[in-house]
Amino acid sequence: MKSQFPELPKYGLSWRSIQVEPIPHSGERISVGTVVKGEDQSLIAAKLLPIQKLKKIYGEEFGKRLGEALKFCVDAAEKFYSLNPLSSNWTPPLEGFYLGNEKTTLAENIDDGLLVAALHSSSFSVAFNAEKVKTAKRTELSAPEDWRKQIIEAVKMNRHDFDDCFQRKFQIHGSGVPFKFDFISEKYAAQFDAISDNGSFQHALVRAQSKLWQLDRLRDGDALFKPALCELLLRIPEENSGSSDVSEFVGELTHEASKRDISLYTSNSSVEAAHHLIEIAA
Repeated sequence: MKSQFPELPKYGLSWRSIQVEPIPHSGERISVGTVVKGEDQSLIAAKLLPIQKLKKIYGEEFGKRLGEALKFCVDAAEKFYSLNPLSSNWTPPLEGFYLGNEKTTLAENIDDGLLVAALHSSSFSVAFNAEKVKTAKRTELSAPEDWRKQIIEAVKMNRHDFDDCFQRKFQIHGSGVPFKFDFISEKYAAQFDAISDNGSFQHALVRAQSKLWQLDRLRDGDALFKPALCELLLRIPEENSGSSDVSEFVGELTHEASKRDISLYTSNSSVEAAHHLIEIAA
């Protein structure tokens, strides 16, 4: 008899939230980060809230200090759990931060598992998703795809020899299924992402951290060649390109990219991004 239910994902993973108690000894904790580890020991540690969101909740000065402390704790968690099972009890290096209980789930791959952990460990992520459903914002969903199409079209107008370098699939360690990379040549690999014009930083942060992980793992995979340079090409909103929110967000991603020896390129022009890609990949 044929099952009427969709097949369950086959990739097993566990995750633990990183929590903070903004007011010491109040007992009020919020999840601001997560550590995800796959059954094959692949690992992603990520922030769930950008500094901009923390500043809006807790004020400029305290929100900024909280964001910087979160960066430090996420980096420390990544180092610890890269060498230890997720069941090990890690003590955050800063007072006021705590580790959540281990939870287990199934996903298509660890990248998808990060999104599951983000949604189920943070009330802010739940609220953000509920708001998105209510307002039916197409912009947030389409921004990365529109950016990708525009860059590909601009490159193909100038370099037809790059046609086969776009949207290539590679199996990488810990993925469960092949990942699609926006551009790969013998010496250069890139993923594309975009901040929507409405300034939705929270989902952009989780997406971008995930793509940085993909590029990092590509170099550890079984491909016949290893790109000498990996890069994230990020579109920033044109009207806000000089704003402090965008600058801080780019600073956060620059930190994340530098940890993995990946470059970050930002622009609000797909033509400029295409010329940059051609110059690097040629």
